Amino acid sequence: MRLRTSVAAAFGAAVLALTTPTSAYAADGVFSYGFNTGNKLDQRAAVFNPPGKECVTLKLPDGADFAYAARNRTNATAVLFADDDCSSDTFFVVPPGKAAPKRVLVRSVMFSR
Repeated sequence: MRLRTSVAAAFGAAVLALTTPTSAYAADGVFSYGFNTGNKLDQRAAVFNPPGKECVTLKLPDGADFAYAARNRTNATAVLFADDDCSSDTFFVVPPGKAAPKRVLVRSVMFSR
């Protein structure tokens, strides 16, 4: 009887370990940013629960070269970059709950979680 209980407990622990969600490293919250296109000024977009430690290229419509006025309402630090693939030097760091100055231009972001 003890052997069966031990095997069942070990099997349950193994299943639990394998089903751990992969989003554990995601930042919880919203990262928002503004952009301009043609006649339409100061539009906003957002990334919800962004992945952690992965480069996120901001989705910008045709005619918008950069995003600006980034607001980090996540629980992770956001590192802003001026290029599309987070390969340039760190451009600006935005702590959780803070905003970058409106003049800071950004094209990609990476979160610390």
